Amino acid sequence: MSGLVVVRLLSAGGEAFGAAPWAGPVLRVRMGSAGSGAEVIAEAGRVRSGSRAVPEGDEHYAVNAEAALENRRLACADVLYAVRPRPPAAAAHWLTRVAARHPSCALAAAPVTGGGWLALTGSAGGGRGGGPRVVAGAVGPDQPLLASCLHAWLVRGRSLAELAYVRPLRQGTGDGPTAAGACAHSRRRASAGLVTS
Repeated sequence: MSGLVVVRLLSAGGEAFGAAPWAGPVLRVRMGSAGSGAEVIAEAGRVRSGSRAVPEGDEHYAVNAEAALENRRLACADVLYAVRPRPPAAAAHWLTRVAARHPSCALAAAPVTGGGWLALTGSAGGGRGGGPRVVAGAVGPDQPLLASCLHAWLVRGRSLAELAYVRPLRQGTGDGPTAAGACAHSRRRASAGLVTS
């Protein structure tokens, strides 16, 4: 899922998602800080070609650092992420190494075995949040768009240290599956030979 990613930021009451110009998977999460009441709904995905810019959004270049063999793609990335879960110490080491090699990266994230993600702000992200932090325990390792949502949190002037929770939201206003459930549903459909859009 490397490429241009747009995160649409909605107010805390913005769970009613309208038509969006997304192409492919979408992740919707509720993010907030403790005590201050600062909360945002982040909806991340790749935008269909020819779509107009998403208002109230964060547009950036995200790259799967485990799969990108071309160093120039890594060097241009605002967000670098891993998809293979690692033990916390190994994930912290990977993040530190990736951030040091790619100083233009604002945020790097990797899933952790046992649940959650470890994230680290790079020098381009102002280093806000200190060392690697475990975030988003409820978001599965198959959701690399989480890194883009975390980037949007930083763009709003927040730090990872302020982030108290990240919770997946249901896909629609009804009783649709959560983002993780929707991805599992898509994988089941694909393995059955059904085409999904």
